[in-house]
Amino acid sequence: MRALALLFCICSTLLLSGCSISAGGSFIFTDADQRQAVERYKTALAKEQDDWVLHRRLGMAYFDLKDYALAEQSLERVQALSPGEPESLLYLGLSRIGKGEREAGLDLLSTFRWPFKFYHQKFVQEEAVRLRRHPEEPAKEVIRDILDALEKGKREQWELEHDKL
Repeated sequence: MRALALLFCICSTLLLSGCSISAGGSFIFTDADQRQAVERYKTALAKEQDDWVLHRRLGMAYFDLKDYALAEQSLERVQALSPGEPESLLYLGLSRIGKGEREAGLDLLSTFRWPFKFYHQKFVQEEAVRLRRHPEEPAKEVIRDILDALEKGKREQWELEHDKL
């Protein structure tokens, strides 16, 4: 009962702060939320300059705001601090696509690696290769297609991992 009450309090707080819960159960943040997050991450990074997790979160907030150049800078910093970190690599490729460097982004994503998550990387790689054959597709759709491929890979990975149990 306590856990249910705690969950209700958390959800209520998030909803009152302007966030909403999507049908999938994750939270949708407004641009204002993302701008506040950017400021919080910058403040935290002033104290912890080499915290790659904070840099990744900052990069993701910039990505959500479609500020792909700043997202790229933050995500490149993650790679300098934690080479090969998969989530930042994925969004680094997407940021390059978003800022108009389609080939550079697809190059990165066609060789994308996510250790121990075979299907994550398989579906992203395959989609990146497929998208090379469709240069007319707008960047916004390319980004959506790659993220859809990642979600499909996550579902396949989950099924693989839970079928073994």
